[in-house]
Amino acid sequence: MSVSKKSVANYVLKTSVILLFFFTFVGFINPARISNHIDSDVSLLKSVFYFKSFSSGFVEASKQSAVEEDSAVAAINEITNSEDSSMEDYYAALANLMNEGMSDTDTSVDMDFSSLDTVIGEEKAEKIKLKNYKQDWNTFSVNNEALADVVSFDRFACILTFIAIALCIVGIYLSCGTGLIRKIGFIVVCVGAVGVSLSMVNYVSAYSRLTNVLATFDVMATAPNGIPLYIIFSVLAFASALLLLIWDKNDTELKAEFSVTSFQVTYRVLSLVLFIFLFIPALNPARISENISRNVSLFTSGFAYGTYTKNIERALIRGWLPYYVINIAFFSSMIACIGIIACGLGSCVSVGNNKLKRYAHIALIAGSSLVILSMFGILYSYNLICSSPNVNRLAPIEPAGYVFFVVLAAIILICSIISFIKTPAPKKDEKCHIDAPLQLFLMILPFLILVFIFSYLPLWGWRYAFFDYSAGDVLSMENWVGFKWFKAPFENAATRSDIIRVLRNTLAMSGLGILTSWCPMFFAIFLAEIRNTKVRRVIQTLTTIPNFISWVLVYAIAFCIFGTEGFISSLMVNNGFWDSGKNMLMGENFIWIKMLLWGMWKSLGWSAIMYIAAISGIDQELYEAATVDGAGRFQKMMHITLPELFPTYIVLLILSVSNILSNGMDQYLVFKNSTNKGPIEVLDLYVYQLTFGSGSSGNIPFSTVVSMFKSFVSVVLLFITNKISKWIRGTSIF
Repeated sequence: MSVSKKSVANYVLKTSVILLFFFTFVGFINPARISNHIDSDVSLLKSVFYFKSFSSGFVEASKQSAVEEDSAVAAINEITNSEDSSMEDYYAALANLMNEGMSDTDTSVDMDFSSLDTVIGEEKAEKIKLKNYKQDWNTFSVNNEALADVVSFDRFACILTFIAIALCIVGIYLSCGTGLIRKIGFIVVCVGAVGVSLSMVNYVSAYSRLTNVLATFDVMATAPNGIPLYIIFSVLAFASALLLLIWDKNDTELKAEFSVTSFQVTYRVLSLVLFIFLFIPALNPARISENISRNVSLFTSGFAYGTYTKNIERALIRGWLPYYVINIAFFSSMIACIGIIACGLGSCVSVGNNKLKRYAHIALIAGSSLVILSMFGILYSYNLICSSPNVNRLAPIEPAGYVFFVVLAAIILICSIISFIKTPAPKKDEKCHIDAPLQLFLMILPFLILVFIFSYLPLWGWRYAFFDYSAGDVLSMENWVGFKWFKAPFENAATRSDIIRVLRNTLAMSGLGILTSWCPMFFAIFLAEIRNTKVRRVIQTLTTIPNFISWVLVYAIAFCIFGTEGFISSLMVNNGFWDSGKNMLMGENFIWIKMLLWGMWKSLGWSAIMYIAAISGIDQELYEAATVDGAGRFQKMMHITLPELFPTYIVLLILSVSNILSNGMDQYLVFKNSTNKGPIEVLDLYVYQLTFGSGSSGNIPFSTVVSMFKSFVSVVLLFITNKISKWIRGTSIF
């Protein structure tokens, strides 16, 4: 059988198993959600490891139903036992009790809540005793035996599915070996895939059993979701594993060996994933209360105590929550961050020799253990908040991403332990060593991380383009609008006109910048020809300093020179040329040329630095040979300096063309006024005004769409100009 077919089957096998594992983290495709009392955020993995999240909806509904029933019975008994009540009073009171639920929305009832805050504020929760959820569940099981059996059976189905998926993952790792171990791996995957498919029957059975007990309990049955996905990918995993098992029948002579490389790749990849999770607020497990900002990430929660506790500080000051509860969550977050950083460092060091691998495995084992322990600390803080007497004021939120962190850290722990065992022990005289290419990669890695954090991670904000979002709102499917904002420019004539005007201004000013992009190169050439070193340094310094002056100060300088009472106006008025001062910064005449000149004045010296560095790298023997041939200074500049600088100019020109829609905002924002706002408004300024200029919240979704369009066009132009450069000159950036 050809190798290509094996490669395809192997790819399908690993992709299917990875997707099955990923599905266990997604709540809305959890097949165990057979009732509306199971929250849509509860994933299959959380159903397995956190029974309280899975079943608390049923228990709380049972408690509420019992309280309402007891209060109703007590009220009716009181009316029945009263000697002064008549049958008319009894039926009237019974009717009031039946309509009591409808009065919750009656706004005509006046109630005095003035003392409520004082009463709650006096409940100083100095020490909180955790509630035992087992007692609540046992009470629920006694009172609702049939429903409790259904819930338990449903969770048991989750456990079976998770075990089957775990078998598939173990089989994938075993299949990385050779000989008999590889065959065992494929067999284990087949068994796990069959187990996943068969376990889906349990959810259908649980749903059917739930529909039979609806009459005895106020619960709504929900058809399980995600079953087709689990079946499809488990069948793909089974088929690909079976084919690979059949095709490997000729490998019986190979020695059964187990490679540790797959485990090393796994803990490196998962360490990177955990590091990314540090900066995603939506996955912050330390957000255990609504009073904690939803924009706080785990990294901020662990290293910025003031930011983490800013919104919950009132509850701490008033004594609704003891300080030690939030301190436990903070220190747990810090330990989690330290553990993830240790895993990252261990993954980097693991590329070295056996001695470095030994240190790396120790760091990975310690770091992943810290992450797991810290998640239990955060979960403990959450349970303390749930047990607080002021729980309604604290609004606890179940830690959203703690399951992700626990599972990924557990996999890293297992992989690092196995790799530690399988890696040969270092020799006594062996020194720590990393190959030169890997050393260079590790040196550039911190900068790659910074680029990812500040350049690629913000792309997560592009999701705002698909929602009706205002600043401070919460993203949910309730405000999902799909491609509404993408169609806005084509449906609204005014918006279309504004975008055309803004694009015209942007392309015009960027085009002028590209047409004059040769100026820094010629400035550098002439500057290099100045023989007097002191004069050359003074000129270079004076032309470079403006680059470090903010556009606000540049406008202040421009206002002092060209304003109504500026230097030029005062000079012209004092000499009788003008009757009164004129503000030359007003008006739209030649505004593009004015902005170009201000930009050149500010950036000319700084842009010439790269060309000056390139000139210093030109071989001096070329100039000496030209001198021998009788060439003058101008001829040397035209035939040696300029051709040597041309490749650098082409690279910068390609980057300038790719950034044709990104010509900055600061300059045009400070120079903009009521008389020139039409031709001076560029795309970046338009996006800024869309976001912050239209009321208090602006139009964030539409500004996001415009930014996405700008980024897409810039990338396309970059590839086009790079291709043209390679076609014409034979050289390019990549």
